[in-house]
Amino acid sequence: MLKVIIFSFLTGFSLILGTAIGTSFKVSQKIIAAVMAFGSGVMICALTFGLMEEAFKYGGFDAVTIGFLVGGVIFIAGDFAVHRFGGRHYRKKKPFKSIRQTNGKAIVLGALLDGIPESIALGVALFSQNGIGILMVGAIFMSNLPESLTSVSDLKKEGFSKKQIYFMWIAVSSIVIITTIVSYLFLKKLNLNILGIILSFASGSILAMLADSMIPEAFEEGGYLIGLLTILGFLTAFILYKV
Repeated sequence: MLKVIIFSFLTGFSLILGTAIGTSFKVSQKIIAAVMAFGSGVMICALTFGLMEEAFKYGGFDAVTIGFLVGGVIFIAGDFAVHRFGGRHYRKKKPFKSIRQTNGKAIVLGALLDGIPESIALGVALFSQNGIGILMVGAIFMSNLPESLTSVSDLKKEGFSKKQIYFMWIAVSSIVIITTIVSYLFLKKLNLNILGIILSFASGSILAMLADSMIPEAFEEGGYLIGLLTILGFLTAFILYKV
């Protein structure tokens, strides 16, 4: 249980760390993009060799298919709403006509949309004890950090004080931590088929997040180097998983 608490706090802490860095330093967008790309590769590996295999083991093809598709569709719908309010930075060259200027509150909402399925998946990975938990922690840490970091300048422009910005991200961080711990404690008591659906639901949401938000945003800032960094992230995670 101590490991679960430590891992959940690490993923939540990354949001606070990003806020601290954003309020104290000016970080290059290329560096942020590089972290996002490497984290995306790690996350894809964790999804492929850990989460989806566990979902299939628990529920079979029907659970995996239902959960994965529903999770992806729901995330895409929620992410579209976040885009409408300016919560993502990419698509600068060809934005939707109705998209507003980027705003910090929507970025916070987007982080919550990303964070809940990630936290569920982490909780399940930790009680599954298949070695994928540590990879999930690393991937979530690297995906959370840029989100809170890049929100700071927009929140400041909207008139939020440093204390208010910290309060927002502490709230999101608390939700992430609680979701991970609750998932670890209670999801393992569910019917295995339902557990397979929930795990594949989280997997579909995370993959949709990577494809719709994280990788395109990283490419927008980092160019073709992002592809190489994503590959390196995947390869690193695969080697660690197999060692």
